[in-house]
Formats: sequence, structure tokens, C-alpha cells
Amino acid sequence: MRHIRVLSILLILTLIGVYFLNNQIFTILKYQKPSTQTFKNFPVRKMAHSKQPFYFFKTKTNLKNLDTLKVDYHGEGLIPFSEYFDKGKLLAFVVIRNDSIIYQKYKEEFHEHSISNTFSIGKTMISILLGKAIEDGYINDVNQKVIEFIPELKDKPNFNSITLKNLLEMKSGLHFKRTGEGMFSDLFSDEAKFYYTDDLKRDLLKVKADTTSGTKWHYSNIDVLFLTWVIERASKKYVSDYFKEAIWQQIGSQYEGSWGVDKDGGLENSPSSFQCTAIDLAKIGRLYLIKGKRDSVSILSSKWINESLAVTASNKNNTAKGWQKSTHQSYWWIPQDIAAEGDFAAEGLRGQRLYVNPKTNTIIVQFAEAGYGGFPYRKISHYLF
Repeated sequence: MRHIRVLSILLILTLIGVYFLNNQIFTILKYQKPSTQTFKNFPVRKMAHSKQPFYFFKTKTNLKNLDTLKVDYHGEGLIPFSEYFDKGKLLAFVVIRNDSIIYQKYKEEFHEHSISNTFSIGKTMISILLGKAIEDGYINDVNQKVIEFIPELKDKPNFNSITLKNLLEMKSGLHFKRTGEGMFSDLFSDEAKFYYTDDLKRDLLKVKADTTSGTKWHYSNIDVLFLTWVIERASKKYVSDYFKEAIWQQIGSQYEGSWGVDKDGGLENSPSSFQCTAIDLAKIGRLYLIKGKRDSVSILSSKWINESLAVTASNKNNTAKGWQKSTHQSYWWIPQDIAAEGDFAAEGLRGQRLYVNPKTNTIIVQFAEAGYGGFPYRKISHYLF
């Protein structure tokens, strides 16, 4: 009977979807919570690798003993890292110190050249590109109004007051319903709708305000999407093309990267669909670790990097995620615990992580299918140090 009830509910939802959502519900029902490879079923805009790749030095063997180091996982207590790797369904784990790969481990058929969706790490890429757009003169500063770039929004309530800074701080005040409240709620959430939409700009023009801009932090993909649209308008380039030219090829990427788009010629689904290899994502970490340079060539303003990683007074109470009490600053997660040491991370759904620790000069990249557990990166960084 339960099976019949579930099928009946799905049938009703499907019929509702046909009538109201122009088949979008079919896509949500078909793919549901995306995996790291779901992006392959949708349009992408590719970024060619650098013609002058940067290569980390590879040690002949992994540094010993990391597999036996005990780390915290999902409140189960301390378990060996090798067990953490398996329990979290990790795909890749790479540790780099002083430009040397001192540990790397890949799951089964996943390799150094394998590409994964990094999900919300794409948000961090937009933060990086905003800094570059300001440096290049496409945007004056973060205090500019969104309607200066997207005048289509000027007659919508509350949009006249929203600044780029509000978007960067996720304090736009715009309505965004996340998943996590049950199957029915998830199906009709904004998170699902905007991930599987075939027209992001159409749907963004329908967004309404919940609260006054600049007053309340709310984790939202909407803010990032509007900022992506702003950068496209300001630079007069696809965001993926601009990122490729200004960042991706400059850091010395070895492999192709990509951004998911809503349709051919459409907007990048930047909050949820940035794809790359683990080794090239590490080079984004390196860019921030060495303050925006590759050798003597400046790629990104050190001023922007410093501002992005310095927790402002207005952001200290955004959230206190995990034992490290991380807050969200410029689409980075910054620890605020007593032992905070300047480390920072970009994080994505299902356990995608880019962790950087300037104190130990360490970069760690984790790709996973379900690796939510714990925050072992600082401990691993110090253990290997």
C-alpha cells in the first residue's frame, strides 16, 4: 500500500509539473539530489587548460602514516583517516605543502585527470572573479547598485537598494527556499528550481524580497546568480570565458574546466555547477596562499584577497559552523574558534572542499560523493607539518 501511495503522489506531482512548470518537475524528479557527475546531462561551457601549465612537484611515495591518523567523523568519534576516506565515499584527497604533493589518494576509477562538480565552490569562483572585474575596471566597487547593471530590476520592490556588497555577503533580503524540509518541500524548493531551470534570467526576474537588504544573512544561491549576471553585463563576456582568460589559464591549469549553464547561450549556474580536477582546484588555493601571484606575475589583487579573508564585524554573527565556528565571508568559510590561525576553505555539497592553511603552507583538496563528516583538514595540516 505504501508503494502505491508513493506512486500516486509522484503521479500527481508530475501532472502538476506538466501544467505549471513546463516539464521542470520531470527534471527534478528524474535527477533529484545531484551527484558529482550529474552535470554531464546538461549544457556546459568549457574552459580550455593553460598553454603554460603549472606542475606541483610529486614525491615518489605518499607521506607515511596519514592513513592511520585518527580524525573525527560525523560525531562517531575518532577513526583512522583510511576509514574516513571510505565512509565519506571520497573520490580524491590531495595534500600539498610548499608546492609539493606529499599525499594523494583516489577512489577506484577516479584519477588525477577526473573532473568533478564542486557545487558551492563555484560561489567562491564568482567572489574571485568579482575582485578581478573591479581590478579590471569593469566595476567600480562593491557599493554599486545591482540595478546599475540590470536595469530590468529597477521597478521591482526593494531592488533599488540592493548593492553588490549585499549579494557578496548574502544579505540581499531576497526570498530563497532551500531543500531539507522533506521530499514534497524539496521538489518545490528554490534550490531545486534554480539548479534544474532552463532559463535562469527568466526565473531571477520573478524573485521577490523577504527582508530589507543588508540586514539579515541568508545562505542563498539567488545572490550569487545575480552577481554572476552583473559580472556578465559589466564585462560584456560570458562569465566562464572571463574566468578562463583572467584566472583559469593564468594559474596554470593542466586540465579542462567547465561551468554548467541553463541553456545554450545562457547564464552560468555558478552557485552549483563549476567543474574541474582536484589538482587544478588546488591552484586556486595556491593563488590565495601566495596573495594573487604566479611567480612574479600578478593575477589577482592582494588587496581583494586580504579583504575577502578578513572577517568583518557585520559578518561575525552570520553563522558558527562546526567546532571551528566558521563564518561565511565573501563566499569563503573562515574559522573563528579560539585556535583560529588564518586558515580558510571553500566548500560544496556532498563534501567538496578546498582548504588552505597559510601557517603550515598547506593546500588540501577533497572530492567526495557523501563526505560531510568532520573538519580534519587543520589536524592533517599540522600532523604532516
